Amino acid sequence: EDLAKSLLLENLDGNVSISEVAQMCNLSRGYFIRAFRETTGMTPYQWVLRERIDRARNLLRNSDTPLAEVAIACGFADQSHFTRVFAGIVGTTPGNWRRNA
Repeated sequence: EDLAKSLLLENLDGNVSISEVAQMCNLSRGYFIRAFRETTGMTPYQWVLRERIDRARNLLRNSDTPLAEVAIACGFADQSHFTRVFAGIVGTTPGNWRRNA
């Protein structure tokens, strides 16, 4: 699990697939996803999204980086994808969150 998390963290920008991480851990994709969910309570993809949002919160709190750049830096396809995921997890938009942080 620690190896998987560190591989996923190193590649939060989306440059590694779940299949590749499973392979690096010498597990089948299906077994890896089940085992990951059992230990973390979420799928690898959900975990990665939460980590990306944590990284985004850090950037939003500590920089004036435009939202579109924060989105790309945190591995989202574009600002609207970032805003949808952020609002789904945090409950407010990145812009509102930044203003209130």
